[in-house]
Amino acid sequence: MKLRRRVCASPRRASMPRRCPMRMFRELAAERARSFREEAPMTAAAAARVILDGVKAGRWRILVGDDANRLDERVRQTPERAYDTEFYQSFAAEVGWRLG
Repeated sequence: MKLRRRVCASPRRASMPRRCPMRMFRELAAERARSFREEAPMTAAAAARVILDGVKAGRWRILVGDDANRLDERVRQTPERAYDTEFYQSFAAEVGWRLG
């Protein structure tokens, strides 16, 4: 189920923020949870295994997933750019992250 953009029905007053139905937030949260479960590149069990194996091995840095490894590489190559919007956008495009 794709969520469509919705505009809150209640009127907006200049001094007060628009009020949105709680149902809309619940639907958005449910869709995000579904997409995380079904579209995640790694299962929760596989991620837990990576983390636990790293802890048992005494590693001080544990990177979970290919995107984490690629991000680590890029940050190490250009640490001064790591917090730039352009850096984030180009990385998100490279690894296929989608927001919203």
